[in-house]
Amino acid sequence: MIRPIRRLPFLSAILFACVLVISVQSHAAVSIILGKTIIPGGNATSEKDLTIRNDKLAFSIALGSAPPWGVARGCIVDIANVQNDGSLSHDRVAFADFIPNNWSSWPNTYQKLDIIKDTKNEAVVKITRDFGEVIISTVYSLTDGSDLIHVKTTMTNEGEALVDLLSGYALWPDGGFKFAVPGYAGKTEALLSNRLADRFVGYGPDWAVALHAPYMTELRYQSRDLYTKHSLKKSQSMSFEGDYQVLASGDLAPVVRAEIERKDLLFGTLIGEVKTQLGKSVDDPALVVLKDGVPYIWALGKHGEYKLDLPVGDYQVYATSKGYSDSEKQAISIKNGVSQNLLFNDLLAPGEVSIQVTDSNKKLPLDAKIQIEKGTKPLIEFFGAKTFFTELSRVGQATFTLAPGDYQLKVSAGGNFLAKPALLDVSVVANKTSQLVSAIPVTTYPTLYGWYAGDLHHHSDVLEGSTSPEYLVRSQLAAGLNVTFVSDHDSTKNHAVIKALSDKRGIPFIPSIEFSPSWGHFNAFPIDIGAQMSVDPGVDDIHNIIKDARLMGATVVASNHPYIPYGYLSSLEKHTAVGGFNPAVDLFEINAVVDYRVIVEKARQLWSEGLPYYYTAGSDTHDVWNQTSGLNRLFVYTGSKPTPKAFAQAMKNGHSYVSFGPIIYPQNVMFGDTVKQAKHQPQSINFELLSVNGLKSVQLIGNDGVIIEKSLAGDKVSVVFELPLKSGWVSLVVEDNKGYKAFSNPIWLKLVDSSQF
Repeated sequence: MIRPIRRLPFLSAILFACVLVISVQSHAAVSIILGKTIIPGGNATSEKDLTIRNDKLAFSIALGSAPPWGVARGCIVDIANVQNDGSLSHDRVAFADFIPNNWSSWPNTYQKLDIIKDTKNEAVVKITRDFGEVIISTVYSLTDGSDLIHVKTTMTNEGEALVDLLSGYALWPDGGFKFAVPGYAGKTEALLSNRLADRFVGYGPDWAVALHAPYMTELRYQSRDLYTKHSLKKSQSMSFEGDYQVLASGDLAPVVRAEIERKDLLFGTLIGEVKTQLGKSVDDPALVVLKDGVPYIWALGKHGEYKLDLPVGDYQVYATSKGYSDSEKQAISIKNGVSQNLLFNDLLAPGEVSIQVTDSNKKLPLDAKIQIEKGTKPLIEFFGAKTFFTELSRVGQATFTLAPGDYQLKVSAGGNFLAKPALLDVSVVANKTSQLVSAIPVTTYPTLYGWYAGDLHHHSDVLEGSTSPEYLVRSQLAAGLNVTFVSDHDSTKNHAVIKALSDKRGIPFIPSIEFSPSWGHFNAFPIDIGAQMSVDPGVDDIHNIIKDARLMGATVVASNHPYIPYGYLSSLEKHTAVGGFNPAVDLFEINAVVDYRVIVEKARQLWSEGLPYYYTAGSDTHDVWNQTSGLNRLFVYTGSKPTPKAFAQAMKNGHSYVSFGPIIYPQNVMFGDTVKQAKHQPQSINFELLSVNGLKSVQLIGNDGVIIEKSLAGDKVSVVFELPLKSGWVSLVVEDNKGYKAFSNPIWLKLVDSSQF
C-alpha cells in the first residue's frame, strides 16, 4: 500500500519520480499500436488500423477504415504532434500519402501489411496495394526522437506500358493554413523550374506538418500535391522518397534545418532582437526570410529574441508579430559557420478598424465581406487576416485588428451580382480604433421576384475544409445568397449547427453531403438533419450511392465537376466509374473553379436528345478567407421563401439558371417549362436582364447552336426573342462587360397542331 505523501514525503517523491521517468520513457520509445487510432479526432477508427508514435509525433494508417475521397485503404489519414504536456494534439491532416496518378480513379482489390521492424528505437512497416495492374508498396519509417516520418514508395508495373502518369506524395491538412512551395504561392498548378525549396507546409499557431519531396517537378492544388510526371514501362519499377515532418509549433525553423541536414548544405545562423519604435521588446516575434524576392521560411521567437539557421546565400529579412507592422526589410548574406546578430527596432503595435455596412436604399444593416485591397497582408496567417466578415448577431458590423499603415478596403455585399463592391481608404494607427461607414447601393432584390440564390457546393471544417459553421454562414450571407448550404465530403457533421445559425437569421438551410468515391463526387440534397451515410464510397458503386442518398432524404443527386480527372463523366469515358452510368443522377455542375465549357456542351447534347438533365452550380469553397463563397451560384425560382425540399424540387424541374454575375428575370416563360407552338404561329419570350457591371450581350441558343445574338448596353435591358417554329429547346447565355456569364436551363419547345391549343 502506498502511503499518503504527508506520511512519507521523501519516499513518495522518489516513487513519483520513478513513475514519471517510466512514463516519459514509455512515450519516448517508438511503438506500433494496432487498432483504433489514439489520435484525438482521428479518422482511423477501425480495429484493423495501425498507429505508430514516438515522443514527437503519431500517425495512423487506415487499413480497415475508409480513407477520404475514395482513396484505397492503406494510407495515412491521421497525424498528431506531441504537446508540451506529453499528450497528443488533435488530428492535423485529412490525408498524407502517395497518389499514383493525380487523383484519378483508383481501381484497388487488396491491401497487405508487413511489420518489418518493431523496436523501441525504430518502427518500419510496409503497405502493399494494387492500382490496376500496378503494384504500389510504401515503407513508413519512424525513429526514436525524430520529427520525420520517412516514406518510400515503389511502383511496379505488371501490365502494359503507362505514359504521362503524375505521381508523388500529397499533404492535405485538416484545417489550418498553407505555406506553398516557395515562389509558387497562389498557384493551383505549376511546373517547377529553379525551385528554391522542395517542400510544402500546412500550419497553425501550435502545429506544422511539412512535406519534403525532393523528387518533385510540378505541383497541384496549391502545393498540397507534389508530383513528378513519368512513364512506367511493362515490368518497370520506379521509387519515390520523402518525409513528413511534424512540429508542435508554427515555427518553421526546424523545416529549413531539416533541409540543411537532408541536403548536407553549408549554413550560418541569424540571431537577434525585435523591438517597437518605442524600444519595447515584442514578446512573440517572427523573422520572415525572403529569397529572390519571395517568402522562403520564417522562424518564431520568444521574449523578443529569435534564432534561425539558413543555408549559405543572400536573403532579405524582416521582423513582425501578431497584429504588428512589418519592419523594414534588411539584406543579409549568410556565411558558412558564421553567426550574425541582426536587430529590428521599428515595429508598430496593432490598431483596430470598426466598420458599419448598410444598404443605401433601405437604410438597413447589410451582411458584407471586407478584404484588404491595398496595404499589409500578413504572410503568417495566424498573425492576421486579409479577409473579414460582418457579424451574425450585429448585422452589418465588423471589428478587426490591422497592422498600422495605409489601407484600401474592398467592401462587398452580394458583390458583382447585387451591388458593386465599395472601396474605402483608411489609415490605421497603433493602439487606436478607426471608425468607418460603408453604404452599398443594392441594384436588385431577387427574392422580391421569387428567385432564391444558393452556392450549391460549399465546405465547412470537415477534412481539408477550414471554415467553421459560423463563418460559412457569415460568408454566404455576405455573398448575397438567399439560402445557406453545406456539402462536406462523406459527412453531415455540421448540419445541426449550421441550421441553428441559419434559423436565427431566418434563412433557409439546404443540408447536403458530397459522396466522394475516387471516380466521381456527388452532392445529394436536402439530407434529413441527423441522417448518416451508410455506404462506403471507396467500395460501393453508383447504384448503392444513389440509393443511400434517397434513403437519407435527398430529392436530387448532382454530379460535381463531372469532367475533372476523377469526375463522374470522365470516369465513365475511361470505364472506371464503379457501376457504370446510372440515369438517376439529376443534375450536372457548372463548377466555378474548373473549366466548365465541356459540361455546357454535354448538357446541350443531352437536351437535344430530349433528356431533362439540368444545371447546378457551386464555388467548391473550402476556405472563405482565401476563396469566394458564391463565386458562381444557382438562381432558383420558388415564388416565395422555399423549404429545402421545395428548393431542390424546383432545381429538379429546371426552374433555375447559373450565374457568375448577370441576373435574369423571365417575364412570360419559366426555364424548364415547355412552350407549345402551332405552325405559322410563332411565340415570343421576354426577359429582363441586369448586371451591376453593365451588360454586353445575350445569346439565344438552340439545338443547332446560336440562333441569335444581341449586343446590349446599360445595366438593365429588356429583350424579346421570337421562338423558332420547331420542337427542341432554347436557352440563354448572358454576358456582362467584365466577361461574367449566366447560363440558363432550357425552355422546351413543342410544335403542335393548332387544334391542341
